[in-house]
Amino acid sequence: MTRRPHIVFVDDEPRILSGLRRMLRTHRDQWDMSFVEGGQAALETLHSRHCDVIVTDYRMPGMDGAQLLERVRAEFPAMARVILSGQANEDNLMRIMVLAHEFLHKPSTPDQIVRAVQRLIPADPSAAEEAVRRDVAVIESLPSPPRTLAELTSALAAEDASAQSVGHVLERDPAVAAKVLHLVNSSAYTTGHKVNGVVQATALLGVPTVRGLVLMHDLVQIFDPDGALPAAWIEALTEHAVETSRLAGRLAAGREWEGHAFTAGLLHEVGQLVLASSRPAEFAAVLGQWRDRQEATLCQAESEAFGLDHRQIGARLLRLWSLPEPVIEAAAAHQEPVAGADVADAATAVALAHHLAEAELGFVCGSPEAPTGIEDLGGPVREAVSRWQRELAARAR
Repeated sequence: MTRRPHIVFVDDEPRILSGLRRMLRTHRDQWDMSFVEGGQAALETLHSRHCDVIVTDYRMPGMDGAQLLERVRAEFPAMARVILSGQANEDNLMRIMVLAHEFLHKPSTPDQIVRAVQRLIPADPSAAEEAVRRDVAVIESLPSPPRTLAELTSALAAEDASAQSVGHVLERDPAVAAKVLHLVNSSAYTTGHKVNGVVQATALLGVPTVRGLVLMHDLVQIFDPDGALPAAWIEALTEHAVETSRLAGRLAAGREWEGHAFTAGLLHEVGQLVLASSRPAEFAAVLGQWRDRQEATLCQAESEAFGLDHRQIGARLLRLWSLPEPVIEAAAAHQEPVAGADVADAATAVALAHHLAEAELGFVCGSPEAPTGIEDLGGPVREAVSRWQRELAARAR
């Protein structure tokens, strides 16, 4: 029998908890819910039974919401964390951003709370999904190539540092770009809409905030070249993601979903970064087996080993990190064959760009034996691809 999700709501005011209980009573048949006064009582509840999501007020006497989430992160790392507050300011917002998966303004409507919670819990978890959910939930940042911190620090230290200059550096690193998009989409910087552009996200956060996050809050996790995976692997994966993003943006140029295609192209392999962080030795073994077999895709090898593949794992992380759903869907579909002569949406743009980037740069998850559907492309698409190929050759010189 599938266990029902358990959600814990924490506030120091009984009337607020009573209001939440009334607001969410229609969901009693879907979730088990606990309404708890104060941080210490919340910890006692969490130690007494499993919890999937904690939703806490920020300003509380004794143990405030940030202190509570620090304890939750340390003691229950797989639990999704939500701050519900109307009193966060610039001084404490950065602190909240690195602790919570989601920031909700108080007062929030029942629909806003329900949407946040539903995104943070699996609909019908299998044993494999439950294991991966634990892996994903403990990820605070993804590994980046060793050169990233130097480039980003240099961009942030420049006298003329701007959202555009810093954002363009971030667009060359899917790991840090994903985290910046997570922070802006899960915080108070957005008002009911999702941000899909890295430069826009940097502008909303502000260069000083990004600088503080990089220098004080470990926004960048440098990949360990002495670990189970070689530095050449993450360099190749990063180059592939960046070129996929550039080509997907070209294929989508002028369409309303251009931003979704560009960002999904940049983030489509983040599931591999999750596995490299959470299961480095196991993932290195799977990568080795896949390279030896050639005829299989990496997703097939991952499914055999983990029960899920990096497409599903990446989608889980991006959903937990509050990215727009069209970006998540397009990123997850990157291995699909491309049917027809045109690019009709962000998903087909990313899939085509992924296949072509592998053909030019080498395979990062596909198979030479797998059909891609790129043989029958129409004239405008071929022209965009040719321009990208020429630029790629120029960058390689």
